[in-house]
Amino acid sequence: MTVKEVFELRKQGKIEEAYEAIRPMYATHKGKYTTLCMFWTASDILKKRLQEKRVGEAEKIFAALLRVLPNIDDKDGKAHTAVLNDALRLAEQSAGFSMLDFMEQYDTTLLKDDDWRGTTSQEGHPLPSTAQRLLTRCFHEIQQKPDADHALKAMPLLQEAMRRNPRNKNNQRYMAVVYTIMGENEKAESIYRLLLTRHHDSYLYAELAALTKDLGEKAALLCSAIQNQRQEKFRMGYRLALAHMLIDRDKPRAAHELQKCIATRKALGYAITRDLQSLSEKLNNVQPATDRDQQLFYQRMARKFLETELAPLM
Repeated sequence: MTVKEVFELRKQGKIEEAYEAIRPMYATHKGKYTTLCMFWTASDILKKRLQEKRVGEAEKIFAALLRVLPNIDDKDGKAHTAVLNDALRLAEQSAGFSMLDFMEQYDTTLLKDDDWRGTTSQEGHPLPSTAQRLLTRCFHEIQQKPDADHALKAMPLLQEAMRRNPRNKNNQRYMAVVYTIMGENEKAESIYRLLLTRHHDSYLYAELAALTKDLGEKAALLCSAIQNQRQEKFRMGYRLALAHMLIDRDKPRAAHELQKCIATRKALGYAITRDLQSLSEKLNNVQPATDRDQQLFYQRMARKFLETELAPLM
């Protein structure tokens, strides 16, 4: 069988047959077209293995693709694009795949202008660029392991993202996360405060709350995080943090947050944690504040602590 015939098998959708045919040919001869054929048939198989949930095999194929890629005549950049997309697929399905390690190995300087160019969905909504999606994946890993080693691995990609799009909300937020990990809290706070003059995402309020030393402002930020998060299941962490702050100052309001948190966990089928049980015992005979009273409390806290803090930056 010739390389041309293997490509024809691939064109016909017979990717398993094409893959098995090219492997012995590539083992004995690594010419230009044999190498190209090996790359594309292996890329096909990687996608198929992921569809089949054979993630371990897909990971091994991806490692082989990275070894083959430098030997390909990739003038149109299609092989480069395929590898980046394969990395994103693996990141979605493989618990053992590290995007941070991949980007450290792959080298940010290899990213092209097209990789940073976003697209538009069929409905007309803007979609993030491939490079931005890689960066987002990196920061998912950093949030799971927020230490200096992981943050430093992301810095070349983040610095390039900031160079190309310094006003991007996500890029600025990621930089604030890195500053926080590195202990440069003042720089991180400045970024969050600037972001909150233009955006009102709940996580921005919560992340700034974690940095803020003033207890009143910290509580106000958590109140705003709760108000700006539409899904109750994502409010639980904010509610629990606020309950801890209020338990020695305003037990009815702490009981309200605890009650909401427990109700949501039960509705989702989650177990009640020891922390929640401990708080419940401390608030056992306390009548929770009403929903209306708590909403008014949120509004008062925002007016008292946040409007004057953020107004000078607007």
